[in-house]
Amino acid sequence: MHTTTEHSPMGLHRRALLWQACAALALGGLAWGMSRPAHAAPSATVVEAVQLPAWVERNGQRRPAEPGAQLRAKDRAITATGSRMLLRMDDRSVIKLGEQTEFLIQSLDTGRESAAAPSQQKSSLKLISGVFRYATDYTSKALGNKRELNIELATATVGIRGTDFWSMTDAAHDAVCVFEGKVEVVRDAKPGIELDKPGAFWVVFTGAPEKPAGQATPDQLAKFIGQAEMQPGKGIVLQGGRWRTVAGFVPSGAQANALRARLQTAGYPAEVVAKDGRFEVRINQLATREDAEAVLKQLQTNTALGVTDGRVALATR
Repeated sequence: MHTTTEHSPMGLHRRALLWQACAALALGGLAWGMSRPAHAAPSATVVEAVQLPAWVERNGQRRPAEPGAQLRAKDRAITATGSRMLLRMDDRSVIKLGEQTEFLIQSLDTGRESAAAPSQQKSSLKLISGVFRYATDYTSKALGNKRELNIELATATVGIRGTDFWSMTDAAHDAVCVFEGKVEVVRDAKPGIELDKPGAFWVVFTGAPEKPAGQATPDQLAKFIGQAEMQPGKGIVLQGGRWRTVAGFVPSGAQANALRARLQTAGYPAEVVAKDGRFEVRINQLATREDAEAVLKQLQTNTALGVTDGRVALATR
């Protein structure tokens, strides 16, 4: 399990990091923003990229997820079938959510002894359903940032102390797999299970006796990694994305606002722009032409949205 070929856990991990480096962009003009002092304070986790459709929920109100949105304690991130979400924490650590996932930030706090000192993050997360991956940022490690995170699954709590790991929960089972570093799985009053080797794997099935942790196969590792990775050309929006999907070009503002509302309810961050005496309903920040075309196809396939034509365009203005 310690091989460094591109098909090993570490090789797959490095390939995933290359995509992260390309996707990491300057975060400005953030929605749901908040100010934050230099010392101990509530923290925010930023939506860095989304494979549409997806939502963020605060105080029971749901809105489409979009790059730059800030999530804070008690907020939820929700993905639909075929969608993904990439979140960036204060200390630069990454959270990736797979499709059909509901993720809750229970508490989120970052403190510093001084402005120049490393950050100290202490947070509690909950995976209500779906697929989750967490990876510590290497820059954050080099700066000496510390973290104490726990993620709650249906039947267990995973203690995160700086690592790269995957987990999932659904009605049938809970599972955890470590790619790098270590985690501790705590279940009921039983002794903790430490996973501290690449590929170490723990799973418990609902209603079945618990088995000792084992080792994931290379095929299992590739599957786990793929479940939370963005899929290029399938509807990715990110800050700096230069393509847009135009869902409608209508004569009245009322028609445009109605279409925008339907799209937003469905998990697409649509906006209305007045143009040439008419109103354009568009979804911006798509990564590539293929991503814009994929979103247009999604909209046209969902007949309830009322998108009958539409087009894609390079966002020149």
